[in-house]
Amino acid sequence: MSEPARPFFIPMIGIVALFAALGPGVGGAMFIPLSVVFKPTITPDTIALLVLIAALFGHAVGLIAAYVVGIGPAAATGFLYALWDAAAPERWPRALVAALIGGLIAYGLALRLAPLGASLEMAVDANPGSPAAEWIDAASPDRIGVTLGHAFVACGAIAGLVCALAANLLGLTMRPEFTRPEAAAPPSEGA
Repeated sequence: MSEPARPFFIPMIGIVALFAALGPGVGGAMFIPLSVVFKPTITPDTIALLVLIAALFGHAVGLIAAYVVGIGPAAATGFLYALWDAAAPERWPRALVAALIGGLIAYGLALRLAPLGASLEMAVDANPGSPAAEWIDAASPDRIGVTLGHAFVACGAIAGLVCALAANLLGLTMRPEFTRPEAAAPPSEGA
């Protein structure tokens, strides 16, 4: 008697859905604290800027922005993690690889978004009399783009790790189910 084959795509869809649902929220929640951690020098201006950003955008708008930016990379991370989970040998790390995949995908997205940020910065610099240009020049030092990039990549890595751990807790795995070997026959008394 053979067991029916385990479906391949059902756990994959569950893993991708979990990563897409949980990843942007975790990454968005970690972005502001990590941008403070990666800041070279924490000044009162930096703290005031972060408080102003939090007050202007609020939590709901920040989460909406996190899901708009992060749902695609989180789903891609979930897909690649599911493939790794299916192909990796038994004792190889899975959650750490999910963190690596999440960080690499966030890094790729940051590279894609860098020209957009540069164009926005040039547009603000082209209009020096605007209040936005004065506010940005006063509040942001030269390394803020690098700092935000590092925080963005770290958020992707942390979100990948947390999602992989959640998938493991929920039992979402691509590995075949564990089957117990047949119990050894008890030794016979006459032997």
